Amino acid sequence: MASEHHLIKIAAPQFECPTTFGTCTPYDSTTSCWSSNIGGYDWQCNYTTHRSSRGTVSLTLLLPHGNIREPLNARFKFSLVDREGRPVLSRTRASSFQNWTTTQHRWEWTCDDIITKDDLEQPEYRLDDGSFTVRFDIALKPFAAKATDAFVTVPPSNLHQHLGNLLECKEGTDVTFQVAGGDMFPAHRCVLAARSPVFRAQLFGEMKESKQTAGGVIVEIEDMEAKVFGSLLRFIYTDSLPEADEGVADEDDGPMEHYQHLLVAADRYGLERMKLICQEKLCSHICANSVGRMLVLADQHHCPGLKEACFDFLSSSTNLHLFTETDGFEVLSDRCPAVLKELLAKLATVLID
Repeated sequence: MASEHHLIKIAAPQFECPTTFGTCTPYDSTTSCWSSNIGGYDWQCNYTTHRSSRGTVSLTLLLPHGNIREPLNARFKFSLVDREGRPVLSRTRASSFQNWTTTQHRWEWTCDDIITKDDLEQPEYRLDDGSFTVRFDIALKPFAAKATDAFVTVPPSNLHQHLGNLLECKEGTDVTFQVAGGDMFPAHRCVLAARSPVFRAQLFGEMKESKQTAGGVIVEIEDMEAKVFGSLLRFIYTDSLPEADEGVADEDDGPMEHYQHLLVAADRYGLERMKLICQEKLCSHICANSVGRMLVLADQHHCPGLKEACFDFLSSSTNLHLFTETDGFEVLSDRCPAVLKELLAKLATVLID
């Protein structure tokens, strides 16, 4: 299966109604915003501005007439992207894998009302020049012949989109978290309790930690960055973490440091799947400068997979030599001497074998 993604920059549309002899006449305007050859097919993307009372933008992906030369099996996804390059889950639409045959003279896939006028007025989505960015993901695989025609097609689950919308619109929230620095995060106690045993105990059980004000229940979080807590809430509602640029060589800062903080948060609130996702990301970004901190993190937060990945990295004499010249070696020996002894024992076994 082949897959790739593209970022499409689109000029922010004008939603004002043009007038004819003083009468407001709303109409839809369609503009081509992107085209590319992917997998031997000439794809084209159009966006339609609905200047009616809806004030929304729809996206359409199409293969023009005569372009489908052989059967195609494809899956697509459109996502509005924020200023930091992360897809907005509540503004993401995806298709399942579907077969498209040469008998179709023209094929198109439309995402209606994927972006609203209010979205484009938000500073976190609108770029300095007034444009916005959409990410397009495509995956292609060999055509899969069907034994029988399907009369009913079940779309993929969109529960995560609905819950993500619930978090963003803040409708029905009954608890607010105040994070260090003053950031406030409204949420729904029942959703948190259903996903996290720690939140369940804090909000409903004997460990209940909150204070009642005129505005509702307030829970203070003093030892976590707002960005980390926001990602934690997003995972609780959508079961996914925001995309990050993982092509970073130096893990002293950037996405990998963020994943370390997310792992700590996941362990704190009993979110095992989120914890495993963070471990998986960190395992593929171990280097001599980061392996010491990774081992400390794995030991303190019970991450056996991450620990074994670090041991495997250090089984190379070159990597081990580079590691001993970093401050990470001193950190590991001071904070986790038992892990250092375990490492030495494993390395001795490797040498004997």
